[in-house]
This record gives sequence, structure tokens and C-alpha cells, in this order.
Amino acid sequence: MKTSPRIATLADGLLQLCGTVGTQSGEHIKPIHAYCGARLVLEGGFPPEWVGPRPPLVSKRVSNQVFELERSNKTADRVERRILGGIKYKSVDVTAVVNGLGPAIGISAKSTGNAFRNLTNRMEEALGECTNVHLMYPGFVFGFLHLIKFCKLSETANPQDSSFAEDDCPLPSIARYHEVLVALSGRSTITDPGMRYESVALLVYRCRKGRAAIWPSYPPLDSPVHFSRFFSRLYNMYDLRFAYPDPDGPNIRKEWRLPLPLAETDFDKATPYPWRPRLSSG
Repeated sequence: MKTSPRIATLADGLLQLCGTVGTQSGEHIKPIHAYCGARLVLEGGFPPEWVGPRPPLVSKRVSNQVFELERSNKTADRVERRILGGIKYKSVDVTAVVNGLGPAIGISAKSTGNAFRNLTNRMEEALGECTNVHLMYPGFVFGFLHLIKFCKLSETANPQDSSFAEDDCPLPSIARYHEVLVALSGRSTITDPGMRYESVALLVYRCRKGRAAIWPSYPPLDSPVHFSRFFSRLYNMYDLRFAYPDPDGPNIRKEWRLPLPLAETDFDKATPYPWRPRLSSG
């Protein structure tokens, strides 16, 4: 008996991060990339054929606005889209490419579980990636998601691997990094600096006794880079740039008709950030 392919969730990705020892291969972050791709399709309304890496889903057109969506074991892949930037080619972690239009929306998702002194290098990489893509595609809606492990000074033998103090406050290096992320978020128009992202989020996770949980106290809820606003900001910016000029055109985000087991699912309901598919009102 064939089993339906699993839709990647944030909870799955965090658990994988907690169970990872080495990170050199980059495999530890792949489940988070899969989660972002699945969410762009199911919640965002981007056909799975547009998205890479592609989730295990296939769509069938009913109308320009409404599509049927089903799970499929044959369509999923882990291939990142390679985009020609203004300086060089770049493989973006998660990308939606609109037929006849080109790369339109993407997410760069990274994680840091130790050696937090290297956050400066991570920021340099993020700046270069964003600038490179925006030079070629000024309208590209780009999101940067960074997951950081919660680790107190008393929980590690190396102070360089700690991110929070004993009173649960972020160490100065984390607080400074948060401020840098705030400064690099919120790009609204295509004439804004290309080094800024349309949406940025900082998500802190904690690993304890083989379980993963989201640390709720940082960043604060009113932070511009709070995770709760990350995906909605991406969708709003896409609609403004690619749907508003032609609200009935082929670029609009789709609504789904789903088989009941999929339509009735609340994804990530065990986390503070559950999400649901974008269902057709009909």
C-alpha cells in the first residue's frame, strides 16, 4: 500500500537541526528549505511547478485563479534553482520562477548552531547574495530567514558557542546581529537599495533531550524581523509587484482545491506559528 508523501513542516526542520552534529555538508538545513517550499505552495498559492526545491505536489488548472492540488511521490525534488545574478550565477535555497516572467520570489534560509563569532561572515554572505540577485532582477521578492540555536553560557564548554546569558537575555553579539538584520529588511520598491531584503526573520530554537522548540522571548514581538510576519510580508510584496498591475493575469497567486485529508490539515499546529493552505472559496 502506497503512503502519501509527507509535507515538510517547521517542526520537522527544527528537529533535524537539533539532531545534527556536523554542518559542513549543508544537509542539516535541507528540511527547512523543504518546509519553505511547501509553505510557498500550499499557503502562498504558488504552483509546485514554479517552485524549487519542489514539494511532493502536483497541480491541475481549473481556472486562472483556482487549481486542484494533489500529493505526488513522483514530482518532489531537492534541486535548488540556479539564477544568473548581476555578478555571477547563484543557487538560491528556495525559488519560485513564473513561466514567461522569470525568477520572482525566493528565500535564503540559513542556520547557526555554534561559533556565533562567525555571524559577521554570515551577514557578509547574505549581503552579497541579495545584491547579486537584485542587480539582475530588481523586482525579485527576496526573503532571508536565519535560525539561531539558543545556548546559555552554562550549557557549553566553549563560550564562543553560547548565544544567551544565564538570565535568558541575548549576548551582545546576538543583539548586534539582530539590529543589523533590522537595518537590512523592509525593501519596498524596486528603487530601494538592492542590498536590502524584502523580508527578514530571525528565529531562535532550543534543543533539549532530543526535542526541538521555538524560543518565544527573542526577538521581541514588535521586532521588524519577528518570524510571525516573514511569509505574509513576502506574499504582500509579490502581490504588489506581480499581481497588482494585472489582477486577472497569469502571475496571480492561486487558490487550491484539495483532497479532504490535505485540506483539513493545520500545519505546524504544535508550534507558535501554525499555517493553513490557501483554499478556494468555491
